[in-house]
Amino acid sequence: MNDQISTLGLELSELHDRQRAVQKSIGQKTPAIQREFQSANSRHQLKVAAAKLAVLVPLLALSVWLLAKKGVSLYSPLIYGFGFAVFAKVGLVMHEHFPTRMFKYILILASIGVVVKLLIYQLRSKAYPKLEWLLKQYRDAYEHFLCPCCEHPIRRGSLKNLFWTRRSLKKLRVPDHLEAGPDEPYVCPVCTTSLFEECPSCKRIRHSLLPACTHCGASKSLLPES
Repeated sequence: MNDQISTLGLELSELHDRQRAVQKSIGQKTPAIQREFQSANSRHQLKVAAAKLAVLVPLLALSVWLLAKKGVSLYSPLIYGFGFAVFAKVGLVMHEHFPTRMFKYILILASIGVVVKLLIYQLRSKAYPKLEWLLKQYRDAYEHFLCPCCEHPIRRGSLKNLFWTRRSLKKLRVPDHLEAGPDEPYVCPVCTTSLFEECPSCKRIRHSLLPACTHCGASKSLLPES
């Protein structure tokens, strides 16, 4: 039994030596294997991303074209939803398959492009506003008895001696003893914008910045004032 124990001890020692040699060999070859695996995995991820983007990029271009052509229409909510979903999916694909550093720079460049586009859009909308937007702005301001250009209160008639803002309008109470007075043309005292004028057709007072007279229905074109 002592001979067997001695023999098994020698075998165990040899096995430990072989194990250490194998582990040393594995340790020497592991970095090269990991580099090769990472390289192959990167190529695979790029191929998968390219295949996905080959489908998503045309959809993204389609959504941009639809937003440019049909952004203000009956189907605009669907178009905006479609564009947002495609843009979000493109971002997820890039985040999943591209390296973090590359994705960070791409995201920064895309954000800068979006901000520049929004600034250009805002500047153009201010310089050349669309008729629908102008009409909505004017209608909303008249409903709140505010000047559409500077939001100064339209203090005419029974509201001549009162003051309010867009927030405090609901709390405004007009005293019963105030008389409306004659209906006359009115110009904003702050920005000198004509808000009420005499209608050329019926000679009654009409809104200067709305397309139709409330008395006779005579129409006029809305043009932004310089």
